Amino acid sequence: MKLLRHGIYTLLVCCSALWVAHSEVETESATECDATLTFSSEITSLTGGNGDIHSRSLSPWNWTPNTERNRIPRTLWEAECSTSFCSSPIPGQKDQKDLNPLPVYQDVLVLTSHNGRRCYKASFRSVAVGCTCVRAQTN
Repeated sequence: MKLLRHGIYTLLVCCSALWVAHSEVETESATECDATLTFSSEITSLTGGNGDIHSRSLSPWNWTPNTERNRIPRTLWEAECSTSFCSSPIPGQKDQKDLNPLPVYQDVLVLTSHNGRRCYKASFRSVAVGCTCVRAQTN
């Protein structure tokens, strides 16, 4: 039993050492990347999106482009709430002063290259994708 336990411990130590050594090799080669990203030409454009939902909303917003040359996608479209108060759902009524528009955020995956190299780092970026009405904060 002691021999079996000793063998298992020896195996664990050897596997751990191999794992650490292999991890260091991968880290070194990862800094030397020079890859080309290829995107399918079959991707369809979603320019129609949600139509004019941004202007029909009770908390309308405008789209603002955010462009970075070393990022994929190069341009992210961000929502900016365009009013201080939410519109009334009933035509002809005054704006709802007790409701405020706030942006709704979504995390978007982006790839960023550094120093013009074709080596990309994946990360998430929080992007405002629309606005919604919320009750106004009271003190």
